[in-house]
Amino acid sequence: MAREPRGLAGLAVAAFAAACTCRSMLGFCPAHQLTRPAPAQRSRATALQAAATLYDMPVSNNGARVRLIIYAKGLDETGTVAVAPPSELGGLKSPEYMSLNPQGKMPLLSIEGGSPLYESDTIARYIIDAYADAGPSFVPATPEARALDNLISRIHDVYIAAIQSCMYRAVPPFGPFQSRWEALAEIKRQVGVINDLASEEGPFLTGSEIAHSDAALFPTMIFMQDMLPRFMQPGWEFSEEEAFGPKLARWWRHMTSGKVPAASKVLEEMNSALQKWDANGRYEGILHAGRRDTADPTIFDKIISKEIPSEVVYEDKRCLVFKDISPAAPVHLLVIPKRREGLTQLRNAAVEHEYILGHLLRVAAEQGKKAVGEGGYRIVINDGAEAAQSVFHLHVHVLGGRTMSWPPG
Repeated sequence: MAREPRGLAGLAVAAFAAACTCRSMLGFCPAHQLTRPAPAQRSRATALQAAATLYDMPVSNNGARVRLIIYAKGLDETGTVAVAPPSELGGLKSPEYMSLNPQGKMPLLSIEGGSPLYESDTIARYIIDAYADAGPSFVPATPEARALDNLISRIHDVYIAAIQSCMYRAVPPFGPFQSRWEALAEIKRQVGVINDLASEEGPFLTGSEIAHSDAALFPTMIFMQDMLPRFMQPGWEFSEEEAFGPKLARWWRHMTSGKVPAASKVLEEMNSALQKWDANGRYEGILHAGRRDTADPTIFDKIISKEIPSEVVYEDKRCLVFKDISPAAPVHLLVIPKRREGLTQLRNAAVEHEYILGHLLRVAAEQGKKAVGEGGYRIVINDGAEAAQSVFHLHVHVLGGRTMSWPPG
């Protein structure tokens, strides 16, 4: 026998079957924005409307997207969708959990009588579709607004969520980025893109009604609100208007005002979990968020800022190359990182510095070859006063234009 759908899900299926007859021959009802399943598929579609469990943790911003939708639709209060920790299945890497989500990540939606779903965007869209008649639809009213909703969600998922680990992970990579600063700058740029796209009227991202994009972006903005101020340098102050942009700052104030109860619940859950991260020393080992470069500025800082003139031969966003004012050879260049990031000496190098160390050596090779042509050149990094290091800001010497002896003095 076919299983009867239960609860709100059952009401949704029954309402769909009774009401969606206007375009049944076409298989699509624009009023409900749903495709009617073919007869052979309807028993499975009905089964997928049964009770479900979302496996997730409060700190997960990806899972919080789904939780916000569940809370707004009241599915947790009716018992239609339960929320449980992955530990109930033995943890993320347990055989039971991995059999349902081979990625071993959160969130996971286990559907009674149906196939499990994973990836937050997929789960969110399923919840929106399966429980369309419960609470807000999360689907904008016009094609243009729906396209904007999809675009903002896509930008968030592909360009922000993919590199968000730069705000809380100790070492790279952060998506395609090896540099934390470059990843943070990209997050800020993409948030600016969303700010430009957001509705002028509001109060939500696509207009007057809450949509999927609001649920997608809001939990990540909770991360940003908590984590970005940790990376502020002396003399900087965190500003929502500057970090988010005026439209997103206004949207953030609305989402956190208490006028969106589901958002308030997610905010409370995530903030409580993030406070535990803080108490457990999550950021202590992360350079600039907890661990600081407290060494004094050097003359190189003034050269980088152009307060002191230098004969620059090459410059990019990561490094500066200039001629040594006291040359030890006809060709004597210094290659320095623009951000010291704790590299007063080479001995302070860590995994997070691999990107800049490799970059400095590549640029040194290019500039050495350019300066001496087919001749040879020497690369030198002095580490410490005993090794003749006089400026405690890591720098690479490129020496050439004369015959070198060995061992060096």
